Amino acid sequence: MSSNNALPWNRLAMKEKEWRDLAAAFYDLAHNDFRKFECLPRPLKEHPAGKLCAEYIETGDHEFVERAGRVLTGTDEWYVYLGR
Repeated sequence: MSSNNALPWNRLAMKEKEWRDLAAAFYDLAHNDFRKFECLPRPLKEHPAGKLCAEYIETGDHEFVERAGRVLTGTDEWYVYLGR
């Protein structure tokens, strides 16, 4: 496996900019700021991670944040991955 496949956007079959936009919106959402997520284009909101974010907004259940973080980063330690 090439190291390029390890890039999160490649793993999720996304463009780098799309992943970065969704990851930034997710990171803010995880800190209860939904503005970036609300401004995302529909395809990103409909991505599996985007759907989990929408569920979090609707329910307030933090498990949706955890699941979305794992989808985006491929790790349970998404907060470390995105914080670096």
